Parts: sequence; structure tokens; C-alpha cells
Amino acid sequence: MINGQSVEKACSEVGEYSDEKMVDEFDRFFRAQPAICDFVVELTHESGQKVQELSLFLSYMVFKAIETDTSGSPDKVTPEIIEAGYRETESWMERISEAEGTELQSAITASLQRDAEPHLLQYVISELNEPMEDGTELNDEEKGEVFFVVKTVIESLKDQSRGRIIDLE
Repeated sequence: MINGQSVEKACSEVGEYSDEKMVDEFDRFFRAQPAICDFVVELTHESGQKVQELSLFLSYMVFKAIETDTSGSPDKVTPEIIEAGYRETESWMERISEAEGTELQSAITASLQRDAEPHLLQYVISELNEPMEDGTELNDEEKGEVFFVVKTVIESLKDQSRGRIIDLE
């Protein structure tokens, strides 16, 4: 599990980057995790620039937090691992969507507490609730799409963190 301090440290480091450094970091991310980047671009190509850019940025932040936590670059993720992560995210979303009304918030909270990567998910949710750099906000559908994409990235990368996560269900 990626700890909260690693997420905060990654955010702090990235917050200090110049535009040029950020471009270099994205190039490095695309070289290190081409399948993840292809997945994000493919899934968001019809969604508009804001959704695609935020999905890529948050995917990079997940990658950076894992690097910070493990003191090294995660292994390259394959399309097969991403497909398994996609199926797991679909299943998670189905379980959450079964809850209604007041149950929904408690179902989400309980699920986050049981999730293998609660700190990463909490970071993603907090970022989705912040206005974009231009002051605009994503609508709920756009937020859901970005969340689904980034949750899939987290599922795909989660075995990269310390102590390999094994779900016993």
C-alpha cells in the first residue's frame, strides 16, 4: 500500500516542477509505462481535452507516488495487466452502483477503507473535486470517467508497491 506521506511527497515535488521539467517527466512516464499511457489516451480520446489531460496527469501522479514509495520505477505494465485492472474496476463500480441514496456515501467510504490503495484513491477524489487550472469544473459524468480511468491505472500498478498486494476474497 502506498502511504499518505508518499502521495504528499510526490505532490510536493511535482508542485515545484517548471513547465519544462513537467514535459520531461511526462516523456519519462510515457517511456516507462507506454501501455498505461496508450490505455488512457485510447479510453479518453472522445472525451475532450480536459478529461484526457486530467486522466493523464493523475495517472502520472499515481506512477510518481509509487516511485516515491518504492524508491524506484515500477515495472512496465502490460496490456494484459491493464485489462485485468479494467475488469476489476468495472466490478468495483458495479458493487458501488448497487447502493442507493444515503447508502451510496457509506458504501463508497467503506469500499475506500477496504481498498488496497486508499491514499491514492483519496488523492484522486480530492483532485476531481477541485476546479481545473482555468477555473472550470468537470461535470459528474466527466469526473466519473476520469475516476474510472485512474482507478484502472491504480489497479494495474498496485502490485508494484511494497509488500505485493494479494486480495483474498
